[in-house]
Amino acid sequence: MSELRQNILTGNWVVIAPERGQRPEGLQVSAQKNLDDNPVYDAACPFCPGNQMEKDHAIVEEISNTAGEWSVRVVENKYKIFDQHEACSGTMQPFNHYGPYVYYHGCGEHYLVIEHRAHNLVMGAMNDESLRDVFACYLESSRKLRSHPGNMIVLLFKNQGVKAGASQPHPHSQIVGSRVVPSWIRNALHVQEGYFDTKGSCALCDIIHFECREKIRVIKETELVVALSPYAAGNPYEVWVVPKRHFSCYVDIDRDTLSELSAMVGCILRAYVNYLGNPDFNYFIHSSPFPLTGVPYYHLYVQIIPRIQEIGGFEIGTRIPVNSVLPEDAMRLYANIVDGTKGVNP
Repeated sequence: MSELRQNILTGNWVVIAPERGQRPEGLQVSAQKNLDDNPVYDAACPFCPGNQMEKDHAIVEEISNTAGEWSVRVVENKYKIFDQHEACSGTMQPFNHYGPYVYYHGCGEHYLVIEHRAHNLVMGAMNDESLRDVFACYLESSRKLRSHPGNMIVLLFKNQGVKAGASQPHPHSQIVGSRVVPSWIRNALHVQEGYFDTKGSCALCDIIHFECREKIRVIKETELVVALSPYAAGNPYEVWVVPKRHFSCYVDIDRDTLSELSAMVGCILRAYVNYLGNPDFNYFIHSSPFPLTGVPYYHLYVQIIPRIQEIGGFEIGTRIPVNSVLPEDAMRLYANIVDGTKGVNP
């Protein structure tokens, strides 16, 4: 069972999870740069149809194709960061204390989203329908996690490649239901609430209104979403995909916005495949804690970060990123997808 321990000097939480060290490592090198390097099916892959996943992982959610086979599947992670153990209460409990320290049982849930049956189909090569199914599974799983009173927030993220922290090449992402809200999210909530108190408007709403008018850092815009090369990007070729309609929590996304959001994420990832050589990457869906669903100051968005730059001592010590690519110059990468209203399929 994992344990949450708080660094009382910073307020940050640390997860102590020895079981995570037992994960099988399916990736020994960086993410495949040539999409043909891996087979469609790998007998050693636990996520491929008919393999270990179907024996050792409880199925949470799935979408089937026209042949009656699963096309996207959500399962319980075998190597969980958080879990509902016997020590976990069915109600919200206060944190525990040990001398000056604060800790809590690693209570929550941890799901894997197996994004496709094909072992070698990276998300940047998926069609819009497959992407929509993945994001639809995020929604249903998030709503399921919200029903448990011990989950304060859902954390939706994807790691592709060794540099991004992935341990398996089969396309997958993760969903974590957590009792604690990470300190950087709490800080973002406070900052954006302060902006709202001062300006009377949502900071991210103001950003997208300004950027859509200026047209300098807008990569692509549709009726419901916009993709930006963010003004203060902390990473080379970082992208934010932002719904135009204001809502704070992923559980409140509507069907049309989900479709355009997932297609836009795919559009950006296809650009990464075609013009950045399919780099390792992470994305994270910035979604409010469940109790703050509907607040006027926090706005959901997807942050996509290709892992093409190593971090050094300055970044680690100061927590201040150093970006070697001017966000306005990064727009050259996306020049071929700025025009048009639909996702690009190179």
